[in-house]
Amino acid sequence: MRTLITATVIALLYGCATPPTIEEAVPAPSDRLLRYQAEDKGKDATVTVIREGDVNGAGCLFAIFVDGEMVARMAGDEKARFYLKPGRKLIGVGMDPQATGRCGGNSRFRREVATWLEAGEHQTFRIAFQPMLDIRPSSY
Repeated sequence: MRTLITATVIALLYGCATPPTIEEAVPAPSDRLLRYQAEDKGKDATVTVIREGDVNGAGCLFAIFVDGEMVARMAGDEKARFYLKPGRKLIGVGMDPQATGRCGGNSRFRREVATWLEAGEHQTFRIAFQPMLDIRPSSY
């Protein structure tokens, strides 16, 4: 019974946690940013991906994808910025294919969202567990 009460309290507190804003999120280290880091000023769009801290994936890196290509590996409460050419893009998240042990999983599983980018535009996406791994557009 104590275990059930403890689990319920933790779940309630987790639900009240505030996700980081774009200013609060920590930039992902440059060695985990694999592509799209150079900006062609005036011609590119900017996409920022924020990974919310989470209980389910704590301590594990997630892979970020653009059009099916892995472009970064991110930990909780990190953000990454990518400079992309205008047009239709698929922004996705999945298990890190380099992960092993507890963090290893089905590296073919991905969640993706389609977006249309215009030159000079900035879009933000958030990664969270709700109740499973997901990526969504965000305004904060």
